[in-house]
Amino acid sequence: MRSDDDHGDDHDPDDDALLGLLGAALRAAEPVPPHVLAAARGAVAWRTIDEELADLVFDSATELTGVRDHSGTTGSRQLTFRAQGIEVEVMLVDTVERRLVGQLVPPQETDVRIDSTTESVEQRSDAFGRFTFDSVATGPVRIGVAGAGGEPDVVTDWVLL
Repeated sequence: MRSDDDHGDDHDPDDDALLGLLGAALRAAEPVPPHVLAAARGAVAWRTIDEELADLVFDSATELTGVRDHSGTTGSRQLTFRAQGIEVEVMLVDTVERRLVGQLVPPQETDVRIDSTTESVEQRSDAFGRFTFDSVATGPVRIGVAGAGGEPDVVTDWVLL
């Protein structure tokens, strides 16, 4: 039985609107000091302290292209991330359909997640470490790989796709 002061999982859109108005009023009256924003960003970074950050070691967007390369926005883009004991290789094969294919090296069957600013999608890589994501959001994304055998999760830095 639920009492009047019990806060269940009910979500009222009017609450969101009220919080938005309250936030706007507070920001207009007194902006958040820069040191408070820096502390908040630091606190958010600590929520993934158990994850190992995979470094970007290759990005085809930074490589020189050939004289006859006129692919523009329809070409593919390759990225390679490396962390202790694992490499995450991905390719945006169709920038129109936003299809991302990838492989884990060494190959392993595990959960792979792609995060964007609007959603998070997870799937399982196959025995060869291959995975695919369709309709990847435009903008910043990062890829997370679940650790196996007690190893920490690995997450890439945010990249703009």
